[in-house]
Amino acid sequence: MRRSLTTRDAGSDDVSDVPASDTTRPAWRHPAVPASLVGIAAFLVSFAGTWAAPAGIDEAATMSSARRSLPELWHMAHNVDGVHSTYYALMHLWLSVVPYDMLTLRLPSVIASAVAAALLVELGRRVADAPTGVVAGLVFAVLPRVTSASGQGRSYAFSFTFAVLLTLVLVVAVQRTRDRVPRAWVWWLGYALVAAVGSYFFLYSALLVVAHGVTVLVWQLTRRRPAGILRAGLWWLGAAAVAGLLVLPLVRMTSGQADKQLYWIGTTFDFNRKVVQSILVEQYFGDSERLALVGIVLAVVGVLVTVAVPRLRRRVRAVELAVPAVVVPLVAVLAVSILVKPLYNARYLTFTTPFVALAIALALTAFGALLRWRLTLALATAGVVVIALLAYPVIAAQRAPIGKTGTHWKMATDHLAAERAQEPAGSRDGIYYGPLPRHEIRTTEYVSSAYPDAFAGMRDLTLVRPASEVGELWAEREPRDREPDVSGLDRVWYLGAETSSQPATLTAQLEADGWRVESRKSVQTLEIISYVR
Repeated sequence: MRRSLTTRDAGSDDVSDVPASDTTRPAWRHPAVPASLVGIAAFLVSFAGTWAAPAGIDEAATMSSARRSLPELWHMAHNVDGVHSTYYALMHLWLSVVPYDMLTLRLPSVIASAVAAALLVELGRRVADAPTGVVAGLVFAVLPRVTSASGQGRSYAFSFTFAVLLTLVLVVAVQRTRDRVPRAWVWWLGYALVAAVGSYFFLYSALLVVAHGVTVLVWQLTRRRPAGILRAGLWWLGAAAVAGLLVLPLVRMTSGQADKQLYWIGTTFDFNRKVVQSILVEQYFGDSERLALVGIVLAVVGVLVTVAVPRLRRRVRAVELAVPAVVVPLVAVLAVSILVKPLYNARYLTFTTPFVALAIALALTAFGALLRWRLTLALATAGVVVIALLAYPVIAAQRAPIGKTGTHWKMATDHLAAERAQEPAGSRDGIYYGPLPRHEIRTTEYVSSAYPDAFAGMRDLTLVRPASEVGELWAEREPRDREPDVSGLDRVWYLGAETSSQPATLTAQLEADGWRVESRKSVQTLEIISYVR
């Protein structure tokens, strides 16, 4: 039996060589058990400290969108952020049943990460072996790109969950088509639907379908009896076409939004040292160069050893899936960035992270097929522990309540809320949103979107039309030098960066109308000023 599991060569027709289920085995040996346990472990890693980190700019955009009605979201999706509109709709529904705070905002991402880890265990079991699947799930759980995605109220965690699910459906569909299992077409229909839904959650995920096309082509070229794989290839082509047709409305709706959404990337793409650093380190390993070195070496070793050592070639299917899934999306995004317009950002390739974890797991479990699994267990455990220890400082920094871009938002709103709590009952306050630090074409409406409680009941002094009405992420506002209408107010608050014109212009306007500065506090780059008559 051991020989049958370890000595099949790359010419085998099998693309999912899983022993038939044994109904007599103990329940604890069922494949779902290790997958569930790894999923729980991933949940705990992702959940720890999720509530502590301050809100970021992207999460403020999530909250600006999620608070709208579904018709208002539909209106916005046709103007801006359409690529995230499905995720925004999900968050709208989620936050309609749970109270909003940083934990509930991020909890769906935490759950998505746990599900992805569990699915990766099953994927690894099917294309390699059970230990490889478990190790892949554990490595995945502690990679900084995963913990970053799970700690954000954004769609990135969902992107890798759908990526693993889509790949798992592909493997099963190919196997059933090859073996002429009745109703195999149902799996291809599922493939098309999962590919479409995953793309609606994050459009870049559609590149994984292209990577799967490369994998299916490799299977056709390397199997001794390719007839079954040829049938599967035709089914893949049909399923990919259906998925493309389903995603086409999203592509058409968002094709003109890139300049509005990605202006911050710039207009030219320079493939320089900074980009290389981003690809090799930041893309999967946070800012830890040591972890990146260990991870990259292990991934490369896992791929090369699996291909080169005959006794490991039963696991070559994992390589044939993982390598295109990592390389094809990266090459495609870089090519478009160089030739057309800049589209590359490390976060946008989050959905490829599970396949890096799978390649690392191939290295950590390689000795199992060559020597004894007990030795592999010890080596794999040691490898996972080393990766976790190297990742820990990055994960801890991700969850830290201070030292981040949004730290001053939380501190400023805490101060504002404390000051307003001391006002006499019935006080009427107005808020003047100044320039957002480091993003001066934006206003601190971002801050109020992330921490709305501190601004409850305040009159917006520069509002022309709310964001929900204009179908944009942010409201239409008066020019910053226009004097606001402060009639009927007891107190005016300014929140924003200090620039050449603000808050000096507002202060001069209010003082000319009989107001004076009551208090002023600086929180890093944010100024919080109160004015009274």
